[in-house]
Amino acid sequence: MSISIMESQICGRPLSECLRRIEEFHGFKAPGLVLGLFMVDLAQEKIGADVEADAIVETRYCLPDAIQVFTPCTIGNGWMKILDWDKFALSLYDRRKRHGCRVWFDLEKAKQFPNLYKWYMRLIPKKELPLDILLNIILSAGRSVLSWDAIYVTQYYQREKKGKTVICPICNEAYAADQGNNCSSCQGNGYYKLITNQKKTCSSIVFGNGKRK
Repeated sequence: MSISIMESQICGRPLSECLRRIEEFHGFKAPGLVLGLFMVDLAQEKIGADVEADAIVETRYCLPDAIQVFTPCTIGNGWMKILDWDKFALSLYDRRKRHGCRVWFDLEKAKQFPNLYKWYMRLIPKKELPLDILLNIILSAGRSVLSWDAIYVTQYYQREKKGKTVICPICNEAYAADQGNNCSSCQGNGYYKLITNQKKTCSSIVFGNGKRK
């Protein structure tokens, strides 16, 4: 990529900085997140810089991270909803008026970039399309593979509020009352089991080499 492209402004900052932030947050320059960067940039332009926006993302893969890195909307603050539809689309909308913009990866447009289309449709093995080549294709394509619509949000816009909290009589930890008389873990739905034959220090437990596979 040329220096001029790397210094072009995306989401209000140089592309080079955006890619650095993606790598820091996600662990590597994930192609879906880089594509999501252009999607967020387009949606922000269409709704306007002064709009206090919430977000809806239609996949749980990569795209939610683009929202979290380049907008104030996160899972933790409740300003982003994730719909597990496996559609590569996102919407930013005015949280008060509910008018906004939906942006999606347009497969018809992506056919201009055959390897990008094959990557998304899982028609080409990863070893035949190295990451650096794929990223260059995405950076070259930019917004040209995206489409957008003006929208009015009719559902999924409600902010979720925490319900009543009670203390579990078994583990003595606080939990959401709607789980029942005991917390989900003490009902047998926990995701872990206790290690009882070692000291309670992290340094005494072997976790492997600390690297992700």
